Amino acid sequence: MSDIIIYPYNVLEDSTVTVTGTADTGYPESRLYDRHISYLWKDTVTEAKTFHADQGADDNKAIGALFIEQHNFSGEDMTFEYSTNDSDWSDAVSGWTQNDNDQIVKTLTALTKRYWRVTVTSMENPYCGEIYMSNAYTFEIFAGQPPSLTYAVNLQHNRTVGGTERTTLFGDKRRQYTCTILVDSTGLTSFRDAMDYLNDYSRPFYIKDHDANYWLARLMETPVEQYNARNNLTTINLSFIEMI
Repeated sequence: MSDIIIYPYNVLEDSTVTVTGTADTGYPESRLYDRHISYLWKDTVTEAKTFHADQGADDNKAIGALFIEQHNFSGEDMTFEYSTNDSDWSDAVSGWTQNDNDQIVKTLTALTKRYWRVTVTSMENPYCGEIYMSNAYTFEIFAGQPPSLTYAVNLQHNRTVGGTERTTLFGDKRRQYTCTILVDSTGLTSFRDAMDYLNDYSRPFYIKDHDANYWLARLMETPVEQYNARNNLTTINLSFIEMI
């Protein structure tokens, strides 16, 4: 059976973050790591940009993935790099030319380093909704209960006096995803560790579903652990809704 992968933290939240230049009023750098992809950082300028994170001397978290959302970096050369001394930099992934403004996902073998940065070549009026650096927590989906996908729509049907209907569409639909994971004692500890990053389940986080789609989600319900003493395994039902 396939896996679901959870990316529960963003190291930028606990790092000293600096960005080249000065953000526009009302569009601060903090929007780059607020777990809301529709709230933008902006800078009305033409220049190259470096998004720099310093985790500090202690308790550095591992990074195995980068997500960038709601940006206008199409056509720009970009890098994702790390350093141990903030002077000598190495590629976390190979540099690339971004060919659209769609979601950016870069994965790597997890590394624990103090300094990380994303760079973008000189461009006009850059903006971005989220830069999220995290690591994967992988869980096996229980074969006895296949995952399901539906959509939460944002619309209203209004019936007229004559019986016809008018539909008002207020916004985009959102994915809703449900699956059950099966874990042993080690996996259960890993799951609880991942949940500890969610501030009592209040924070959104990235997932990779069984179809290999990455998206920002939150839990719709508090997970319930169901322990089976016969095989020392635990099933956990998970329900997610997409954050847009």
